[in-house]
Amino acid sequence: MGIRDVPVRFWIAVTIFATSYVSNTIRFNMAVSIRHMANNFEEDNSTYDALSVDGLNNTTNSTTDVRYQKQEFPRQNWTTDIQNLILDSYFWGYVVSSAPSGFIAEWFGPYYTVLYALILSAFFNSLCIRAAPWHFVPLILCRFILGLLSGSIYPSLQCLISRWAPHSEKGRFVSALMGNALGICVCYTLVDVVNTSIDVEWGLHFLSIQIAVFCLIFGLVASDGPSDHKWISDDERKLIKDNTDISVPLGKYVPPYLKILTSVPFWALCVCQFGDLWGLYFQATCMPKIFHGIFGFGFKTSTALAMTPYLFRMIFGIAFGHVCDRVEFKGAWSKDHVRKLFILFSHIVPGIVIMFTILAASSYATTLAVLILSMAFNGAAVATNLRNVHDLSPNFAGPLFGAVNSLGSTAGFLTPLVHSTLTHDNRDHWKWNGVIAGCIYILCGLFFIAFGTSQAQPWNELSGRNSEDAAIFDNGSDEPRVGPSRQVDERSPLNA
Repeated sequence: MGIRDVPVRFWIAVTIFATSYVSNTIRFNMAVSIRHMANNFEEDNSTYDALSVDGLNNTTNSTTDVRYQKQEFPRQNWTTDIQNLILDSYFWGYVVSSAPSGFIAEWFGPYYTVLYALILSAFFNSLCIRAAPWHFVPLILCRFILGLLSGSIYPSLQCLISRWAPHSEKGRFVSALMGNALGICVCYTLVDVVNTSIDVEWGLHFLSIQIAVFCLIFGLVASDGPSDHKWISDDERKLIKDNTDISVPLGKYVPPYLKILTSVPFWALCVCQFGDLWGLYFQATCMPKIFHGIFGFGFKTSTALAMTPYLFRMIFGIAFGHVCDRVEFKGAWSKDHVRKLFILFSHIVPGIVIMFTILAASSYATTLAVLILSMAFNGAAVATNLRNVHDLSPNFAGPLFGAVNSLGSTAGFLTPLVHSTLTHDNRDHWKWNGVIAGCIYILCGLFFIAFGTSQAQPWNELSGRNSEDAAIFDNGSDEPRVGPSRQVDERSPLNA
């Protein structure tokens, strides 16, 4: 089979994976770069948490590592609090923009929302290195803007998925969001190599160039939907149209936010997302500190060990996406049963496994194995909280995920706060973080099992005059919609 025989939607899934990847490199690159920018950061004696929202715990004014004295970038005398603000500022913007960005993606189209967000991200990412020597306030502003831009990415990708993924391939499309795990790992290895071997300026420019190149690819390959793609065949366009639940066109329609916010299934999904993100932030916030402070590894080794479980989450997430599609569309179980079965893997099992971290703390190898197991099972989130937005409202999957992700992301602020409180007087109290994270995982999963659903909600459809204008035609198409027939294209590589 030649490249021309590969369905266009396969390349859309690839661009979703790549977009998730490049977006996450922007999120975490400052945690690596600040080591080479701050004058009071010293690798081997600090307790700096590379991934933490609350940033640095280093309070010593150690001398600059001789390995970095060759760098021309002028190191800054930033206090620990200033460094914390620099790292936190991204997440302020991210939480602020997540909720409205889904609406923006529906209004302007996910294609242009993603493309412009990435182009501007490349510019402000490189601008950070110019702002830092001037003053830390412009740097904080740049990182805040980067957070605002990045907050629009995932709701836009969910909007793309809702319009490109047939029923039989939805899980595999959602699993493409696992590209974020690769972004974390590449950022903490490749960027650090560039920073160390060349200088910190090129560490940031490297990511900006990477984003710029990807924007060219995304601009050529992607589109808002099958109806306006230039390369897609008529057969594939019809296949997608007949096997999706979209009943309103992409356009200027305000999602029914009041009805969404008063919906029990919406809040069940928010709780589910909160539990998932709490577990992820626990791994990201605590584990580099644990490997460094408890087991005595250096910064690079601690970070490498803490990043390893993310690769397993990506691999198993892609596998779970395939399994979910096959189980769901064989028809043996309802979608409700499938979602709640996979909650066992995405929330309950990881919660139990994380609590075993307490028993495994005597050995770093055992601790690492426990974390890998937990993250691997959590890859099933592609079949639960990441997928459920398409069940509740395929018409407004982007805006719905934006609201869910904004509320769920509050875990990013609470997790490091809990960690700092518990370990303030005794660092051995970190073990209780495992108990708390495990309990939250399990309780949030049980809440979704009790109150969550996979049924499309009444607010999914537009009502009144707007529905008369919107429900008949797809965006950019002059053909009436045909009701979903759940046909399966066995020729697709996504169904391999």
